[in-house]
Amino acid sequence: MAIINIARAQPLMPAYNPIKFIYDSSNNNLQGFKYIFDIYESGTANKIAEYRVMPTYGTGYGEVDLSKLLQAQVSYDLNLTNTSVYIATNSHYQYDVNVGEEYLTTTNYIANLTNNAGNVQINVVNIFVAGDQINITQADLGVANPNLEGLFTVLSVGVGFLVVSSPFAAVTDITINGAITYADGRKTITRDIITAIKNFVFNGAIRWVEWPVYDYDDFMLNNFQDRFLTNLPPSEFYATLSQDLWVNAVANNSTTPPDTMFFQTSDGDTFEKNVTAAAHVSGISIGPNNYGLLSVVSGALPMIKPTTEWYTVRYERNGFPSSKQYKVNLDRRVRTVEHSILFLDRMGSWGSFAFTGRAYTTGEVTREQFNKDIPGYVETAGIDRWLYETTETGMTNTYIATDTTISLNTDWMNQDMALYFTELISSPNTYIKISNYDADCELPESEQYVSCTIVTSSFEEFKQRNKNLIKQSIVVKLANNNIVNS
Repeated sequence: MAIINIARAQPLMPAYNPIKFIYDSSNNNLQGFKYIFDIYESGTANKIAEYRVMPTYGTGYGEVDLSKLLQAQVSYDLNLTNTSVYIATNSHYQYDVNVGEEYLTTTNYIANLTNNAGNVQINVVNIFVAGDQINITQADLGVANPNLEGLFTVLSVGVGFLVVSSPFAAVTDITINGAITYADGRKTITRDIITAIKNFVFNGAIRWVEWPVYDYDDFMLNNFQDRFLTNLPPSEFYATLSQDLWVNAVANNSTTPPDTMFFQTSDGDTFEKNVTAAAHVSGISIGPNNYGLLSVVSGALPMIKPTTEWYTVRYERNGFPSSKQYKVNLDRRVRTVEHSILFLDRMGSWGSFAFTGRAYTTGEVTREQFNKDIPGYVETAGIDRWLYETTETGMTNTYIATDTTISLNTDWMNQDMALYFTELISSPNTYIKISNYDADCELPESEQYVSCTIVTSSFEEFKQRNKNLIKQSIVVKLANNNIVNS
């Protein structure tokens, strides 16, 4: 037996795109043949799935797509107070693929049939015992010897032969070859013939047109053109002072010596942050509001000063750049109150957009009501009669809740940000933050995240060749209603 690799998923794959493994076996023409795919949590005996796959028509290949299975193994990591580096435990998953096969346990015979006390003797080395129920399939499908085609009982066995419950007198051609299988469909199973171990998925989804050119090596942080696991624009992204950003990066179990995130500002200052998270994928805070504690390489803290116009951030390994440089331009066009929305982007990192234009908040009240009987009272002074107080309640509210909807508007943005904005519209996880600035609009004095859902369901991908000045609007609803004391 032999199984060979035809195609396999790359070592690092986005979980929401096809994750296909395709193999070929030299036994794929045997009766009852199936490929067996055993999927394990990498390096453990924890089997998360088992697939028995029929050979593909025309090629005989065994093909399986693990994307649906592995999507259930990833979610996201978010700690809204984090300003350092963390293991992105939920954002990635490591798995092993073991491939085997099964087929009907078959004994093929080619020797001439002989007579054994009036019954057919089949001359072949075999593993059957007296009393076994077997199925015989002849090379001519029973044309010459119809009484030797189908279900039989093994009467006796000897060295190199077995006798079956079929009369030899009915045999017309002793030279017809055949195959014997167990009547219960018993199979020969061989697992783990070939393996593909230490594969990773992350909580990302590559766009349809970009998927054919996806190369996992672009994200392994081995050279200065590699990328973080994000679609954040590398040079044309603008952020206000209150915005947070967390990017996932393939840190490759960086521990000793630690890798670093290297920051440089428009003032010429440089800083770094150690990346020591012991996992394949790490989350790293890099936003203007949450870049955290940095070590000074040159210049002086804080990193963002009143004169700072932008800063860049890149990944370094052994003192050399191992990612492309991402530039965050500081947008100081803010009001005393600013809204921003944090969202899970298509590559599993957390981006954000500020809405410094006008904001409109509206609400809606929902009520559950029923009309109950008014008990009233009986007047006993004078004429006995039934009366009621005008303050008694008939129509009664049992559940009252208010939900809040907020309409937001961005300031002017460039084409790269407008494209990234479409990921906010379709994001499955979003949080709105309201930031109150000081009188000089330099520092946010208070801020709070609240979970929200995106109401806006349509968008336009603005391009600057069609529209020089780009603004975007969005409507969100707070994810939780306010209960009224009813």
